[in-house]
Amino acid sequence: MRLCFTSLAYPELNLAEVLERAARWGFDGVELRVADDGIHLRPETPIPSEAKALLERYRVPVPVLSGYLRASSLLTDKGGLAEKLGITLMRMAVDIGAIGVRIYGGQMSHKPREAARRIGEAIEGLKKRSGVGGVKMLLETHDDLAIIDNLRHLVEEYPLAEILYDPANIIYAGGSHDQAFKLIGERIAHVHIKDFRPEGGQRIFTPPGAGVVPIEKIIQDLRSSGYEGYVSIEWERYWHRDLPSGDLMIPKYRDYLRAII
Repeated sequence: MRLCFTSLAYPELNLAEVLERAARWGFDGVELRVADDGIHLRPETPIPSEAKALLERYRVPVPVLSGYLRASSLLTDKGGLAEKLGITLMRMAVDIGAIGVRIYGGQMSHKPREAARRIGEAIEGLKKRSGVGGVKMLLETHDDLAIIDNLRHLVEEYPLAEILYDPANIIYAGGSHDQAFKLIGERIAHVHIKDFRPEGGQRIFTPPGAGVVPIEKIIQDLRSSGYEGYVSIEWERYWHRDLPSGDLMIPKYRDYLRAII
């Protein structure tokens, strides 16, 4: 297993500053957030020469591009902005040498089994129409896909699904790592790790080992399954600006995970 972190931890830093930390701290890669705000990368092709030069300078692999595409949007906006975003992200992944692109499933509350089937159709359709090969579209266990029953529908209706596994989201949605891993263990292509404790209906993000996420068990199960991909530290400071800085928490998570791995 290899270790990286997502640039979501650093809303206050530019791409060069993120890459410098990844290189200096001995990470195997960095997962880059791709959004219209352009803090780290903007969804555009070709990737700007300045960004390419920085990647070559620091020599830090980028395994995954974390975009904000929803499969449900592909169904309602076929051939429109959602599809253009998906194709752009896939082309960026090829250009940058990433194995995959993060994608959300979208809403599944109404007829979840049918929604799971349609998510699969949308993603496979996008792949065919894009003309881009060799890029994984990684469905994150996020929002409705963090619910165990919906995950079960997904693997039954979309056997080709490749999963970005975030166990903290599963636990916050009322499920467990054991339940999720039995369903999707063979389909996991990338992993997000963060810890939290529930408090007043909210989740309070914590240092590793201080919350309810069984990180050691998760790593053991990944190892037992033969997983050789990346484990990515997801410190969500972009969404929660009151969290301690990435410079404090990323090294703590790195040391904790390295000791287990």
